[in-house]
Amino acid sequence: MDTHILPDAIEPTYWNVVFHPSETRLNRILLGRFQHVSAFTYVPGFRAWLMYDAQWRGTRLLVVSERALEAYIGYMRDCAIVKFDRADRHPALPDRLVFFGFYCVPAIKSLLGLSCVAATPDALYRHLINNGGILLNGIDHSSSTAAAAARSNVAAGTATGTG
Repeated sequence: MDTHILPDAIEPTYWNVVFHPSETRLNRILLGRFQHVSAFTYVPGFRAWLMYDAQWRGTRLLVVSERALEAYIGYMRDCAIVKFDRADRHPALPDRLVFFGFYCVPAIKSLLGLSCVAATPDALYRHLINNGGILLNGIDHSSSTAAAAARSNVAAGTATGTG
C-alpha cells in the first residue's frame, strides 16, 4: 500500500488516552485493570475537542464543542487519562499485521504513531507511562483531592495544554 502525503492542516501533536476500567470481576481477571481505550485532544483553532473511539461496532470520531464537553465527562469518570505526544513515524510491519484484528488498542497505537508490542489496554497503559506519558488523573493517584483536581483540569482544558 502506498503512503499518501496529505496537505498541511491542523493536526494534534498530543492525545489524551483514556483507559476505561474493567466493569466486572470476570473482566478484571480476563482482560486486566482496563477493558477499553479511547482518546481525545483539544483543537484550539476550532475551539473544540476531537474524540476518537474504536469499538467493536465501529470507529467513532466526534467533534465536541467546549460547551458540550460536560456531556462527555461522565463517559471518562473513573478512567485513567494519560497525555501522550504523538510520534511522527510509521509503524513497523508487525504492528501493521495487528490490523487483522482491528480493535481499540491497535487503533490507538496507530493514532499515536507507536510501534510496540502492547496488545491489551493494560499493556498499552504501561507502555505509555514508561515512555513519557503523563498521568492526568486516574486510579493510581494517592489522594482523592489530587484526582479531583486533575479531573477538573481536564474538563477545563488546563492540564491538556489548552489553558
